[in-house]
Amino acid sequence: MVYLPWWALQPCPFGNSVSDMTKTRLTLSLSRALIPFLSALAFSGPVAPAHAAAPADAPPVAPKLGFPVACTLGKDCWIARYVDRTKGPEISDYTCGKRTQDGHAGTDIAVADMGRMRKGVAVLATAPGTVLRLRDGVKDESVKERGQAAIKGRECGNGLVISHGDGYVSQYCHLKAGSIKVKVGDKVTKGEPVAEIGLSGETEYPHVHYMVRLNGQVIDPFDGGLYNGGCKSGHGALWAKPITYEPGVLLPLQFSTKVRPRDSVWDAPVKEISANSPALVLMARGFHVRKGDRWHLAIFDPLGHLYTERELVMRADKQFYYQYIGRKVRGGGLIPGLWTGVLMLTGPSARAGLAPTKIKTHILVRKR
Repeated sequence: MVYLPWWALQPCPFGNSVSDMTKTRLTLSLSRALIPFLSALAFSGPVAPAHAAAPADAPPVAPKLGFPVACTLGKDCWIARYVDRTKGPEISDYTCGKRTQDGHAGTDIAVADMGRMRKGVAVLATAPGTVLRLRDGVKDESVKERGQAAIKGRECGNGLVISHGDGYVSQYCHLKAGSIKVKVGDKVTKGEPVAEIGLSGETEYPHVHYMVRLNGQVIDPFDGGLYNGGCKSGHGALWAKPITYEPGVLLPLQFSTKVRPRDSVWDAPVKEISANSPALVLMARGFHVRKGDRWHLAIFDPLGHLYTERELVMRADKQFYYQYIGRKVRGGGLIPGLWTGVLMLTGPSARAGLAPTKIKTHILVRKR
C-alpha cells in the first residue's frame, strides 16, 4: 500500500493581489506535475481502485450536480475563485476571464464573515454517491495565524471525498472542525448536508474549496473542461441548474468604530454602536477588482445628510481588495438612529456586467 496525502498537494492559497500569486508558483508547479499520478489519493488513506477509462464510443454519463452549499449566490455566498484553465504562470477561468489563481484546481465558494461561518453554513453532496475518505480535527484558524508549518500535509484542512460512479469524484476542503456528518462508506443523496463551511487548512477566509475529478483528472463543473486544459474548451456544464458567471464580487459592507487590521477583515460585523463611540468607519471588500474600477464610498446620518465620502480608483487588478472610509467623532457625538453606508461601483467591472453596482448597509447608533 502507498500512503500519501494527495490533496495536500492541492493548496488553496489566498492572495491579496495578483502579484501575491507569484509566491505560490513553485509549490503549485509540483502539484500540477503530480496530479495525474496522485489523483486517486486523498488524506492518508490507501490508493483507491483505479477506474477504467470509458470506451471512446461510450463516454461516462456526467452527473447533474447540485450546488455544494446551502446558500443563495450573490446574497449570502459568493464564488471567490474558479478553476485555473491555463498552464504556466498565466491564468484564466473557463470564460477566459481572470477570476482564478495560478494552479487553482477547484471552485471556492465564500461566505461574508466568520460570524456567518460560526452560525453554520451547510455543505451539500452535489450528487448521489459513497463517502470514500474524510478528515476532521483540523482547527478553524487562518493560515496567517497558524503558519504554513502547522498545516503541512493538511493544506485541505478538514475534508471529504465522495465517489459518484463512472469515474466521477467530488472533493470538499476547508470544512469546519467537527461539522462532518458522514463516515467512510456512507451512501449520500444529492443535496444531503455532509458538513459546514469552515476555515481549516491553507486559507485565510471562510469558504469551501470544491473539486470534481473524472478518472483522476480535475474538471471544471462550469463547462466540463479540464484543469489547465485551456479556457472555452469544455463540452457542457455539469450543474443541474445554470449558474451565472460574475466578473467580480462585492462583499457586504461593514461598519465599525475603528480601522481593523488586515487579519480582522473577516470578523463578524457589529450591528450597533454607542453615540459616544470614538469613530465611525465603513469597510468595503471585494474579490477580483479590476484596474480602473472606481469605488465611491459614502456614509449618511439618520437624517440623510452626508457624513463623509471618498472615491477610490484601482491602480491594478487585485484578487482581493479592502478599504475604509470614516471620521473621528467630535463634539456631541453621533446622532442616534439608523446610519447608512453606500458603495457605488463604476468602471471596467461594471461594464463587464458585475451586479449589483450599488450596495448598502446600516448600523444602529444607540443613545449613550
